Amino acid sequence: MEHIPDEDFWEFAEKLPRKIQKRIPQKFELLRRHPRHPSLNFKKVGPRLWSIRITKGYRALALEKDDTFVWNWVGKHDEYMRRIP
Repeated sequence: MEHIPDEDFWEFAEKLPRKIQKRIPQKFELLRRHPRHPSLNFKKVGPRLWSIRITKGYRALALEKDDTFVWNWVGKHDEYMRRIP
């Protein structure tokens, strides 16, 4: 299983508060090492759509393609709720 953030992901990340931006690489490292770590809350939220928790108020979304998760969005929880089916 591979986790790849795409260009869109980093564009969304750049708009977030610096404090949240600093957490993102830490969460991806944890995701690569321990994808089922409880703090990530890594879960399927739609057809081929997965999420992780960055912080209590921020989430990231990925599309599953074969054995790869392409992370294409990160942002506030309320926007996350509007993006999931």
